[in-house]
Amino acid sequence: MQEFYAKRNGLLKDNASLSYEDMRTYFCKTYSYFREKGYFIAAELGIKRTTNKWSGETELLCPLTLETSPEVYFFQHTNSANIYPIHQYYEIYSDAELFTVIEILYHHIGVFNEQTQLIENKLQKDEYAEHINGLLRFYGEGFYLEPTNGFIMRLPNEALRQQLSSNSQEVPTGIYEQLVSASKAFYHYDADMETKKKSICTLADILEKVRNDLKERFSAEYGVSKNEHDKLIFGIVNGFEFRHNNAEQKTDYSKNIWYDWMMQYYTSVVIAYYKLLAESTATDIDF
Repeated sequence: MQEFYAKRNGLLKDNASLSYEDMRTYFCKTYSYFREKGYFIAAELGIKRTTNKWSGETELLCPLTLETSPEVYFFQHTNSANIYPIHQYYEIYSDAELFTVIEILYHHIGVFNEQTQLIENKLQKDEYAEHINGLLRFYGEGFYLEPTNGFIMRLPNEALRQQLSSNSQEVPTGIYEQLVSASKAFYHYDADMETKKKSICTLADILEKVRNDLKERFSAEYGVSKNEHDKLIFGIVNGFEFRHNNAEQKTDYSKNIWYDWMMQYYTSVVIAYYKLLAESTATDIDF
């Protein structure tokens, strides 16, 4: 989007937020904007062409992508009959219904190309995600529509986002993909405690595979016992009901708060380890 004076000069308010009513109203206006551009014709109506102007016969070029009908499709994915038409029901959407509708529209936006007989949607998806994200980040705790897969996520901690974006070259591709995948699962808008727990375990498992080398590298620069860092890192998943189930496990704690910290902590540890490894490898090569 075009950046104007306040945005360019960092003068926008940091505490701006959208109410329940405003979020749904602005969403509906955004939906109407793209609908009027013809981006949902294939989804809601299908593409037809009149072949005989006298008889009115038509040729179906593209069946509607919302399958049997938009009403049925939205019901099947929300378990509610009060979803479509969107203009009629948007004001009573729950958050789960609103976010589900936003995701469905992302996956069904596009324009039909008569020459290729295909629905083109790359540019349309990008534009839709940009507009929707301009609203979601101000709603509730802050959310965003992930523009590569169309899933709505909670906005992660800014420091965590910076770590993932700026250290991708130092972390091996397979490990980086696990970090990103775990982060997406953890910050998905409807992630429950079990999903978050699994995401944290994924990062702990990455470290478990390099545990011995991790002890060496984390202790080398500080002259402390190799087991000090090890106890700190693995004491979390081994003592707070992540990987063991016994009476010694700590279960009565504010998981909604501490899970966020654990996610950020393990992400930082994984990245720090691979940065140290990359630095060591570079030094060996230079020597």
